[in-house]
Amino acid sequence: MIRSNTVYQIPADLAGNPKAVFLVKVAPDCTIASVKLRRSSGIAARDEAAERGIERSSPLPRQRDGSCPPELEIARGPKDDR
Repeated sequence: MIRSNTVYQIPADLAGNPKAVFLVKVAPDCTIASVKLRRSSGIAARDEAAERGIERSSPLPRQRDGSCPPELEIARGPKDDR
């Protein structure tokens, strides 16, 4: 879901798959309460696109038991899921 909500044109000369790490706070109804960048990928435009993609994914799917985790750490790189 997050991947499909992230809009970013990957540069042809991008070396590797630099990851940004986000701390995501989740409300009891699975809506995203906040997204905080914990570690940058080194590419500001990519970090911003990944953050927007996470925010657009609200509400998150519930876990199998119907609950929502209060906090998630999400690491995203531009070449993930390709």
